[in-house]
Amino acid sequence: MGLRNYLQGLALWIDYGLYILFSPYKFKTFPNKIKRILVVEELLIGDLIVTGPSIRALKHKFNAQIDILVNKDMQEVAESLPYINKVVTDKDKLDKNYDIGIIFHKGSLSTSYSLLKNKVKYRIGCTKVGVLSGKGYFLNKKILPNVKEQHKIDDNLDVIRSIGVETMDKSLELLTDRDSDKKIKNLFKEAKLKKFKVVIHPGANYKKHEWVKERYQKVIDFLDKELKCNIIITGAPKDVPLADFICKNTNAIILDLAGKTTIKEFFSVIKSVNLVISVDTSAMHVAAAFKKPVVTIFGGGFPKVWYPYTEKKIVLNKNNRTDNIKDDDVINAIKVLIKNETKLRMW
Repeated sequence: MGLRNYLQGLALWIDYGLYILFSPYKFKTFPNKIKRILVVEELLIGDLIVTGPSIRALKHKFNAQIDILVNKDMQEVAESLPYINKVVTDKDKLDKNYDIGIIFHKGSLSTSYSLLKNKVKYRIGCTKVGVLSGKGYFLNKKILPNVKEQHKIDDNLDVIRSIGVETMDKSLELLTDRDSDKKIKNLFKEAKLKKFKVVIHPGANYKKHEWVKERYQKVIDFLDKELKCNIIITGAPKDVPLADFICKNTNAIILDLAGKTTIKEFFSVIKSVNLVISVDTSAMHVAAAFKKPVVTIFGGGFPKVWYPYTEKKIVLNKNNRTDNIKDDDVINAIKVLIKNETKLRMW
């Protein structure tokens, strides 16, 4: 880890030096008036959610129109972010003449060039990517290299700090769609879910982030028999086989929604429950945005960078391997959250 950080830092400083020496764009002055801002985040659900504090701070500082450029599969996520005026999913169809363009994550040469081509007046980019990795070359301000292990929210805030935008509010927010809320409410009613409701989200984009699937049985038995909870499983279409396995290996009655909801409906599900149990993936950030207590199982990821940003959390991590986390570890975490959360004492 130490050698990797050293080499990464060295590469970034070399890139930054080349930018300072050779970039023809660094002499651009910051615009006097900021009326239109374009933010760019072309990765996945969690990456988008943690841009929220930076977008909110930009809105409060400039009171400007804020549009966002995202991967086309992430439109519903972007529409659920507060303070966004317009969602763009095609970089070739950008409006002209934004005052600022902010690339929060790695981006690409084509993305940064699109901002230049569409006459974005002032372009800035994130901390952990250098000029040689694509997007840095067309920036008017490249952020100083930073390999410090910090939460991704702070990585994003470092970008906007470079243009004088400060905030102490790092909380996450999401909006839900009225139709999605209504659909999920009716679905819960049809399934006769009246008691304390728990979401289990077992699937992840990376297999090394997933927990041992056989260990869910004891956790579900605890939730069902001892706590008398209603249990819901969520997930993407690719998670259906995993959800099927979990459901077939327990006698508990489970509402299996894996692969059966849109992204907005998934958000409404998390908003409507009392507790979330999730591996290292988007569900933990959604839970944090809705202030829901969350138990997170970490494996091969980076818990200091990606933990759910909420006080109502327990993060389980044992040497970056999910198979080191036992079913009793999850059960004990649930007990602690229930004991410490006022709303949980009332049910």
